[in-house]
Amino acid sequence: MLIKNYLTGTYVYFAEGRMNRPNSMGLVKDGEPRSRNEDTSRCPFCPENAYMTPPVIFDNGRVKIVPNLYPFISEKEGLGYHDVVIDTPDHYENLWDFSDGNMLMLLNVLKNRAAELEGKSHIKYVQIFKNNGPGAGASQRHSHWQIGAQTIIPPKIMYAIKALEAYGAEKGKSYFDSGENYIDVWENGVFKVVIPTDSMFPYETHIITKKNITGITEMDDDCLKALGEALKVQLEIYKEDSALSFNICFYSAPKGYKNNKYFRFYEQLIPRKGNMAGFEFSTGCYINSIPPKEFEKMIKKAAE
Repeated sequence: MLIKNYLTGTYVYFAEGRMNRPNSMGLVKDGEPRSRNEDTSRCPFCPENAYMTPPVIFDNGRVKIVPNLYPFISEKEGLGYHDVVIDTPDHYENLWDFSDGNMLMLLNVLKNRAAELEGKSHIKYVQIFKNNGPGAGASQRHSHWQIGAQTIIPPKIMYAIKALEAYGAEKGKSYFDSGENYIDVWENGVFKVVIPTDSMFPYETHIITKKNITGITEMDDDCLKALGEALKVQLEIYKEDSALSFNICFYSAPKGYKNNKYFRFYEQLIPRKGNMAGFEFSTGCYINSIPPKEFEKMIKKAAE
C-alpha cells in the first residue's frame, strides 16, 4: 500500500512482508573485517542456492536480475517493481574488485533494465541503489543492487529538479558546472568525482556529469566505461576500510524531464559512519561532523 504523509509530503510504502526477509548480516558484525569462512549455504544470491530466489528476469552468466522476494513496492497492487541485481556469482567479491569489463557489464545491465522499466506506461521514476553492509540496510553480504520502479515521482527528486531550474535561471549555468558547489577530487572526459561543499553526511562523495546527460539510459558504452572508471576511483577512497557500510544512489531524471537542460545524472556515495538521530528525524536537518575541506585534506594525505 502507498500513502502520502500529510505533514511532510513524503510517500510511504507499507510492506509488511519485508519483516520476514532472511538476514545473513548476523554472521559478521558491522565494522568487522569479513571472513572467507562464512556459511554460504543460506545465501540466496550464490549460484548453488538459486532455488531460494524467484524465477530470473535476466541472467548473462555473471549478472542476474530477480524479483525481490520481499518487495517494498507491490507489483500485484500496480505500484511498480522491485528488482534485485546480483552483480557477481562470487560471494566474497566486492564492487571495488571488479575488472573494468565486469564493471561495464554491470552498468549495461542496470541501464537496460532501467530503460525496460521506464518503458512501462504506469512507471514514472526508476531508482537504482546499492546497500552495502549491515549499517547501510543490507540484509545479505553477497554483493547486489536494487531497482525500484515507481508510479510516483518522489518529492526529493521533484525538489531537486525545481532547485536546479531555479539555480540555472538565476546564474545562467548548471549547478554542476559551478566551482563553488564541489571540491574536485578526480575527473575523466565525462565525469568528476567530487566532495559536495554542502555534504549532509561525513565523508560523502558524488560522481557528477560534465555533459548534458540526464540519466543512465542515455549513456553509450564509452560513457558507461567512463562512469565505471569514476566509480572505481571513488571506491578507492574507502577501500582501506573493507568493513565500511555504505549506500550508492544513482539519480536520473524522471520520465517527462529527460530534456531538462539543468538536471543531470549524478551519483551519491554515503558512508555510514554515523547514525541519524533525534535531531535529524525531528527537524529534517542534518549534522555533518567532518567539513568537506577537512575530508579533502584527509584524501590528499592518504594519496601521499
